[in-house]
Amino acid sequence: MTKKKNENTVNEIITENIDIQPLELVMGDRYSTYAKYVIQDRAIPDVRDGLKPVQRRIIYTMYKNGNTFNKPTKKCAHTVGAVMGTFHPHGDTSIYEALARMSQNWKVRYPLIQFQGNNGSIDGDMPAAYRYTESKLNEFCNELIRGIEKNTVDMQLNFDDTELEPIVLPARFPNLFVNGTEGIAVGMATDIPPHNLKEVIDAIIYRINHKTAKCEDLMEFVKGPDFPTGGIIYNSDGLKNIYLNGRGKVEVAAKTEIVESKDLKQIIIHEIPYKVVKKDLIFEIDKIIHAKSVSGLIEIRDESEADDIRIAIDCKKDAKVELLLKYLMNKTPLLTSYSANMVAIVNGRPKTLTLLDYVDAYIAHQIDVLTRQTKFDLDKFSNRLHIVEGLIIASLNINEVVDIIKKSQDKADSKINLIKRFNFSNEQVEAIVTMPLYKLSHTDETILENEAKQLKTDIEYLNEILNDNNKLNRVLIKDLKAISDKYGDQRRTLITEKVDVSQIDKRELIAEEQVYIALTRDGYLKRSSIKSYKSSGENSLPGLKQGDALVTYGECSTTDYLLCLTNLGNYSIIPVHKITENRWKDEGIHLNTFVTLNVGEKIIKGIAIKSFRNDLYLAIITKFGQIKRTPLNAFDSIKHHRPVRYMKMLNGDEVVSVELLTGDSDILVLTSNGYASYFNENELSILSAKAGGVKSISNLGKNKIIGMLTFENEEKSKFIIFTDKGNERVLDNTKINKTARLTKPTLVVPSFKGDVHNCISLIKIKTKEEPIKYNLYLSDQSLQEYYLEDLKLDDVNKYAKKNINLNGRLSIFNVFDESLLEINNSIQSHEVKAKEDIPLIENKNENSEKQEPIKEQSFEQISIFDEDDD
Repeated sequence: MTKKKNENTVNEIITENIDIQPLELVMGDRYSTYAKYVIQDRAIPDVRDGLKPVQRRIIYTMYKNGNTFNKPTKKCAHTVGAVMGTFHPHGDTSIYEALARMSQNWKVRYPLIQFQGNNGSIDGDMPAAYRYTESKLNEFCNELIRGIEKNTVDMQLNFDDTELEPIVLPARFPNLFVNGTEGIAVGMATDIPPHNLKEVIDAIIYRINHKTAKCEDLMEFVKGPDFPTGGIIYNSDGLKNIYLNGRGKVEVAAKTEIVESKDLKQIIIHEIPYKVVKKDLIFEIDKIIHAKSVSGLIEIRDESEADDIRIAIDCKKDAKVELLLKYLMNKTPLLTSYSANMVAIVNGRPKTLTLLDYVDAYIAHQIDVLTRQTKFDLDKFSNRLHIVEGLIIASLNINEVVDIIKKSQDKADSKINLIKRFNFSNEQVEAIVTMPLYKLSHTDETILENEAKQLKTDIEYLNEILNDNNKLNRVLIKDLKAISDKYGDQRRTLITEKVDVSQIDKRELIAEEQVYIALTRDGYLKRSSIKSYKSSGENSLPGLKQGDALVTYGECSTTDYLLCLTNLGNYSIIPVHKITENRWKDEGIHLNTFVTLNVGEKIIKGIAIKSFRNDLYLAIITKFGQIKRTPLNAFDSIKHHRPVRYMKMLNGDEVVSVELLTGDSDILVLTSNGYASYFNENELSILSAKAGGVKSISNLGKNKIIGMLTFENEEKSKFIIFTDKGNERVLDNTKINKTARLTKPTLVVPSFKGDVHNCISLIKIKTKEEPIKYNLYLSDQSLQEYYLEDLKLDDVNKYAKKNINLNGRLSIFNVFDESLLEINNSIQSHEVKAKEDIPLIENKNENSEKQEPIKEQSFEQISIFDEDDD
């Protein structure tokens, strides 16, 4: 049988309701709604009770379910489920994290939850799953919610309109400042540090008694944050700004002590800065110990028990423990900074709070709570007095009352008859007809009269509180003092003036040890022990990459700095102790580990420096003949992570030599065509590291400078010159005439027109022992050893002829003076003029000396005197 159509069916027309709006307006409107929700209902606490909504809902749920301090603990799973199902449908993870945090005594100053089970640790461990743990409100938390049943706060419907929840808790103590908070909302964040309960309450009481008090007055009571982990806060303007402006930054340090015994010294850490994870702190210190960054540290141990922190750092008996502690303060979280951002919800809007703002907001909340509680008690007592008065009348006329009830048909009729006879109210007559028979005794009549008397006294007192602000304030002060006396404790965090934790000279913490270092032209450097060097054979070369050349090697101390100078006029300073220790035959590490070299940049010189003295200088010369004299202390720049400019040059020019000057040294400059100029360093003005140089030699033409040597005044020394075609000759500096700088140079290496020899290197001979070994780097990038067996002087007029047997038809590319120059305190300075009288010239144009223009080959000339970008 076919189904009969419903004749009443009407074809419904569905009309779409589409609101067309620009995307930016829709997104802006929706996002602002979301942001407002996150700020007000998720991440930022209310100024009145200092709680975020999830925290407030947890406490209220536990109170409502009887999970209080005087009852047994309940499973956290029960609490999390009840909170999520009734008030906070945002996931169990956030609820449990908030629940656990309120019990963690290393995060909150006065925990609100009593936990049973693993609630995490200061080592960063997470709490156990909520199915394993139990909790309840502790007694202190009871002060947050005490009096909520007396209509002290407004209530609102929960998310599904089935139950009421408090908008805010009564909060009988200043929880926002006492326990602090942290949270990240949309476009803002809050980070309020914990404080001492007694100090905050004292400030509130002072403000109640002094209506004109200023923020500075309250700061006499609230000295600063009081972190649950203790530590030390250094007094600063940032500490004052926390309370004056609502934002500030303070430095927090660990509390330590130094203990000495017969065998070693120890640094004992008793308290660590707030928010520092103990395990991470130990790991950072342990890394320093194992990396042997400083000498004197042996090991670190965590000897903590329960809540008592004790971290022991063993140090060597002869270690400078105070300096080691300063170093650890600079390099590890033993010293941290804490940035406070005092943001809370005030009247429905986020606000950055000063100390005065918070105290006033809290007082206003407590006055409102106390007023509402007083009104509630007043109504309750008044209603009770009204009933007691009716019961007294009934007791005095008990026979007649009983007779009326007996003659009445039922309870309702009894109430009507009693009201007609005695003029009782509905509340009074209800209490009379439901009164048990045992209340008819004379004893109960006396009790009722005493109760009425007490009620009248209480009502009078409550009215006085409501009508007199001073009495209301006294009640508030009394309550606050009682809480302070019962739960307050001594300050844990010490506030003191900042001690000297500035940058220290790390070399004081380094074990001074003699080592061998090597530096190559391509930028490879290494450090090896004396044992490794000697076991590799006498005068053994270090391991080199194919095509690389050894620039310098030698013995120095781990406390020295290695000054590395490049051909492009840049320098970098590497602490020797930071160079990775390798075997002598290994290639080592590249300089890019410390600084970044430019493509094609080559090392030309390495100098070991004990200290950057201001009475010594470096002479710098380029292949186009520019020379300058710069104080050694101008190179004292060890914090740069990229090369620093030490010479401005023309396009295509490059530095070929850098030598030490002692204040009255003589400089010998040699050109590629064999001409030498010999003059005193004081003909050169002192120029800054960023300046260009002046002309070093006249009539250079198309030739190049191949290097220079420096000699002490009246020093007699031999040096050797190498040419590209294999000629070496030994000369004496005293055989060369010393002249003015730009005087006509002397020819010291003449050569035939048909057999032109170009000079490529000159090296000072620093020993009289024969033979002397030199490493010749040839044109095919191979290395050939050459032994100079005769130190007999050659005639400067003697023409250059090949006297070195080279492999095949190769030529000599370069010969380096591989000996390491170490600048220490033993080097004597011979300054002709007092240092303070010599001007340091930043720009060549400031030099009064007239210089000849350089008329050289076709390279582009640019200004070398502008300020450097570096």
